[in-house]
Amino acid sequence: MLLLSGAVICLGLRSPALHARDYEVVTSYPHYSQGFTQGLELYKGRLYESSGLYGRSFVVAGDTDKVLKKKLLADDVFAEGLTVFQDRLFLLTWRKGEALVFDPDTLEQIGRFNYSGEGWGLTHSDTELYMSDGSDELRVIDPDTFSEKRRIPVRYRGKPVKNLNELEWHNGLILANHWQSDRLLAIDAASGNVLKVFDLRQLFPRAMRGKGTDVLNGIAYDPNSDTWLVTGKYWPRLYRLRLKLPATGNTTP
Repeated sequence: MLLLSGAVICLGLRSPALHARDYEVVTSYPHYSQGFTQGLELYKGRLYESSGLYGRSFVVAGDTDKVLKKKLLADDVFAEGLTVFQDRLFLLTWRKGEALVFDPDTLEQIGRFNYSGEGWGLTHSDTELYMSDGSDELRVIDPDTFSEKRRIPVRYRGKPVKNLNELEWHNGLILANHWQSDRLLAIDAASGNVLKVFDLRQLFPRAMRGKGTDVLNGIAYDPNSDTWLVTGKYWPRLYRLRLKLPATGNTTP
């Protein structure tokens, strides 16, 4: 089976911008509950997932039936977010300051880049990579050199939003898991404004979670069905959702 696997703004649970019912659960799948999910992405019909923690990090590629490839990582690597762009799988490391590059077919390492600070989430548009680092900014990265081109301050009602984790790009939006919460943020990639906050607490309620099961993390867009795959750290299920996304270009959320 596949491993389907500063001021910090407090997004108040009663805020009118939270949209608990603006998603539909289409179906769910078993998920390898030993995966400390960091990155999740569909690429050419194959699902890629990275799992973190020192001495336990790995990357897998597969489908809904089985694991096709699994890459164990060195003990000093704490795997973070990943994305696949132009037939290269980019994987961030938390505090090592390295972006590892793999062949998505074989999972053999084919490159490495250095960066400053921490690595959290990673996604891409048609031309650029977008990276989160725990701060209230997203870094825009050149995929060929991994050099930083610019930064996008992320704001919700004018206030900075930190702890942006796993990322996924879609039509000018960046969907971001908000670490230590079960919220999904829809960010306008041009302005950095948070246009919508999805409250996914009821997807897998905390009262149902076993000991050690952690927060929501991992999001991948499926263009074949216009749906989203989401899961969490040590979650036993992966969920397929339909999301009511906001329009981009809104500068006053």
